[in-house]
Amino acid sequence: MVKKQDNYNKFSSESGHWYDREGKPMYTIVGSNGVERNTTLRDAKSLGLVPSVTTIIGIVAKPFLENWKINQALNSAMKLEQEEDESYDAFIYRCKEDSKQISLNAAKEGTRIHNKIEEGFLGTSQNKTYQVIKNYLDKEYPKEKWIAEDSFCSSLGYGGKIDLYSKSGIFVDFKTKDNLEGKDPAKLIFDEHGMQLSAYAQGCECPYPKRLSIFVDRKQDDLILCHVWDESTHSQHLEMFNSLLTYWKLVKKYDPSDIK
Repeated sequence: MVKKQDNYNKFSSESGHWYDREGKPMYTIVGSNGVERNTTLRDAKSLGLVPSVTTIIGIVAKPFLENWKINQALNSAMKLEQEEDESYDAFIYRCKEDSKQISLNAAKEGTRIHNKIEEGFLGTSQNKTYQVIKNYLDKEYPKEKWIAEDSFCSSLGYGGKIDLYSKSGIFVDFKTKDNLEGKDPAKLIFDEHGMQLSAYAQGCECPYPKRLSIFVDRKQDDLILCHVWDESTHSQHLEMFNSLLTYWKLVKKYDPSDIK
């Protein structure tokens, strides 16, 4: 009997983002002890798996994310009170654990919202988050037929699962954020968002994609902001991603594109 992982850990752990040569997700494998666990680099080398787009991009630091984590730690330190007999080190540890829980909760909420969108486009559930996104896309791209949660494997040695795309070459990625009301979507984007979409397009052999980043508010999940990427930035983002792909292969001493 296989002991299953918690679904959140199974599908959110970066260490488990791998794909086989058919584009099938291989986020976990069953160990010799019969327990399902995250797929490791060692497993990938043994099985000939390819890393995900987000794993490739994740090899470099994300200053905006690190800054957010620092802010959460400071918020925890201001919110919590040091207990009378608690050592300074113990208090710091408790603050770190509190901020980690905040990050975990935000990630879980993002997964919940993402699942709602997926269910809507797959036709398994109708909900307001899906509907507001569908209404926007129908207005801007009225003749498109959308494909949700499709995965691929590129001969370049990477794979991925695309949130949403159309056969005409429109690629959409969903992100969750807090407090979107009144914000400019152009100030929410980062190069890694553009790289992710460009890498998906390259993996699907689409040379001239349209790329959309759609942000969904975590607390008000029928509030969305949409950013349409300038087509002129695609080649730059693709060059950036391919450079990271080369770097990843060198650092990990593993080039899946060499495996036939």
